[in-house]
Amino acid sequence: MIPRRILVTALSAVLASTAGAHVATAAPAPEVRERIAFVVPGQYLGALPYLPLVESLRLQGYRAQALDLPGFDIDADAHAIGAAVDAALAAHPDAEIALIGHSIGGVSARHYVKHLGGADRVDTYVAFGTPQYGSPGACGQPNGAEVCPGTDFMAGLNVGDDTPGDVAYYSIRSEREWVDGRLDGGQCRMTPTPTAVDGGTDHTLEPVNVHVWAQVSAALAGHCDGEFVDDPDGAFTAEETLFPNGR
Repeated sequence: MIPRRILVTALSAVLASTAGAHVATAAPAPEVRERIAFVVPGQYLGALPYLPLVESLRLQGYRAQALDLPGFDIDADAHAIGAAVDAALAAHPDAEIALIGHSIGGVSARHYVKHLGGADRVDTYVAFGTPQYGSPGACGQPNGAEVCPGTDFMAGLNVGDDTPGDVAYYSIRSEREWVDGRLDGGQCRMTPTPTAVDGGTDHTLEPVNVHVWAQVSAALAGHCDGEFVDDPDGAFTAEETLFPNGR
């Protein structure tokens, strides 16, 4: 029988050797980037209807926030989005940034991405129920009238590539949405969410629609629950993106 003292000494030597080898070969832990998501509300809605979506994203590990923007002035809201993104990146320089815009909020977010430098700062752009080529409902309105199809603003927003930069672009809509949310260039068009009542009601309820939440989560995770399309510039007109009577 080997004396216990010798066994302990030998075992200690083996453990020390193994530990040293482990230290020498162990790979560093992968760096986890902060994930920050900003929800941009539709016109007149403000942040409150989006708080359940925000809480859902927080439970998934996102640093999520609903921006309290009125949707009255697209350019002003786009600058406010930019200020929020800049502040987030100042605090978390390596963070992944996602913009999630509902309705006219998706237009403001895309204006920021395309014309105000957001394409260099944003990783993911998700729009749900967004009239990317304009909505007749905006025509003649006291606020947000620039989203009427054919305005100088919409023409400027949609000239050239709609999906610039290395941003991942996603479109979500209900089955009976009034617009299809198409963009030219590379875009994931998610499978339409089940209809509830009609085009207008479906559109209003999208912020609290759990099917929309699931598709937002899929998009933020990089999954295209639908079809990825890469249309050439000018592939369609504003009229072609509209559905008559909330089909």
